[in-house]
Amino acid sequence: MNNTENNSLTLNNSEDSFDTEEPVSKSQRKREMLELQDLGKELTEITEKLLAKCQLPAELLNAIQEYKRLPNKHEARRRQLQFIGKLMRSVETTQIEQALGRHQHHANLNKRLDQQLEKLREQLLAGSAEALQELILEHPDIDIQYLRQLIRQAQKELNKNKLPSSNKKLFQYLRKLKQTD
Repeated sequence: MNNTENNSLTLNNSEDSFDTEEPVSKSQRKREMLELQDLGKELTEITEKLLAKCQLPAELLNAIQEYKRLPNKHEARRRQLQFIGKLMRSVETTQIEQALGRHQHHANLNKRLDQQLEKLREQLLAGSAEALQELILEHPDIDIQYLRQLIRQAQKELNKNKLPSSNKKLFQYLRKLKQTD
């Protein structure tokens, strides 16, 4: 083989390697940056306690706290969000996404529990003996007298159109029972 053939073989091999790697388009990079910016916005809306669980770098944490302090004048928050998105590019986001996912899952479970408790409370206030009996069977250590007292007080308040303080107490008592499960 002569030198020209060697060069052409080398060129062909290098061209093949370029064909296997597809460059990321500008649009794709922009979508990825916007996703990071959206994740950063989500971080600005969560509590400090949850932020601590995300184990963010100090610079990113400071940028998020700065965002919370800024008034929404002259697009200051929008620019700060862009900066947070830029900082997010250098951060591994899987741990952050997992922490936010666990928080969202926990919030969904609490919401579902509240809906179940609300339905149970409505049944008890409507005088459902079945719901009361089922509750007593589920929780043998329940203070039946106190529960019935709460139900009667809440029913009286509903009939007199008073503020539902006993209604709230009944809900809290039911929540306490369900959380001890």
